[in-house]
Amino acid sequence: MSQAQQVEVLVGKKPIVNYMLAIIEAFNNNPSATVVLKARGRAVCKAVNAVSAVKNRYFSDIYVKSFSASYEDVKTEKGIARLPSVEIVIARGPGSQAQGSPTPQ
Repeated sequence: MSQAQQVEVLVGKKPIVNYMLAIIEAFNNNPSATVVLKARGRAVCKAVNAVSAVKNRYFSDIYVKSFSASYEDVKTEKGIARLPSVEIVIARGPGSQAQGSPTPQ
């Protein structure tokens, strides 16, 4: 059995589809991998939506191992801003297959 690896995805300004593909690629390359999505500010919503979309459309066996929400102090022209940030760690359940993928024989 392959060793579990941790893949980190930083969510930002790109479309949600890009982050969905990063999650799908990580699980296709190594089904036992854990994926860590990190986002702050407006990207928090994208991170949550990406996980939800992948779970509902591609891998129904994804589960959230941990979820952490906090604030980060960021320097801006106007001073210090407190931006919300999240870290979502997801994994697939044991014996998982992609929906619609053939069963190995």
